[in-house]
Amino acid sequence: MSETPPGPPPPGPLPLHEEEPVPTWTRDFLRVLGVSLFGALFFTFFIWFASTGLMYQRNMADRIEADGLWAGIIAGVIALLFPFLFMEHKRKDDGFRREGLVPLILLSVVASAVIVTLVALVWPFFLGVRAVPGTVAAELNADPASFFLVLLFFIGGMAWSMCVVMPMMIGGFKVALWLLLPFIGFVFLIGFAGVRVFDNPPSLLTTMIWVAVTLTGLAVLTVLAALRNVIDKPKVQMTAAERDVAYQRYLADRHRRGLTNENPLPGIDGPQPPRR
Repeated sequence: MSETPPGPPPPGPLPLHEEEPVPTWTRDFLRVLGVSLFGALFFTFFIWFASTGLMYQRNMADRIEADGLWAGIIAGVIALLFPFLFMEHKRKDDGFRREGLVPLILLSVVASAVIVTLVALVWPFFLGVRAVPGTVAAELNADPASFFLVLLFFIGGMAWSMCVVMPMMIGGFKVALWLLLPFIGFVFLIGFAGVRVFDNPPSLLTTMIWVAVTLTGLAVLTVLAALRNVIDKPKVQMTAAERDVAYQRYLADRHRRGLTNENPLPGIDGPQPPRR
């Protein structure tokens, strides 16, 4: 019996499907800003919808009030979802560039926070008298201190959200599993922080705390972005010429062992001598 049953060789080299080239840095940056603007407008719709009195909780009995509490929750959700704007599964880098990632992420965080804060200037109009006078939610479009505090909240929140979520996206299943509990904790923390910011008056102490949160978040994010290729090492990609050479070696090995349609190895699969 032959050790390896004969069989027809592949009809030829497999089609060469070269991966799509990584988009330009400018394209990635503009895409993030565009989606940030769309997301800010999308969640502003929920602020407006709650202000109409037509938005209810799951039990359809309790109405969601468009107040500072609701504005803080919406702000926390926006900061939490920011890292997912980078995700592109069809790209070999999953949307997180292997080159130029540090400036891309830092500029995207700051620019997106500015965009979201500018869109949030219309929130007090929708909240109306339901927002307690003097709170950030009520004075956002009239008080520079409130505006600056909200800007810090979005920059710091987006930066720390990136610090938690980005390694989960690029590090694989094991990294995601290790960071699952921190991510769940961050979900509640960012929501609580948003409520504390929007449903309270601005203060020097709160502003200084968020300055520290923002600066440390940007610093940690810079380090993680710089270690992007360490967290997820790039895989060696064979060129078209290298794949062709490997295929020719495969064919030569089949010919050497007689595994061809024209000359099968003798054995149980080959012609048998007649019995006497």
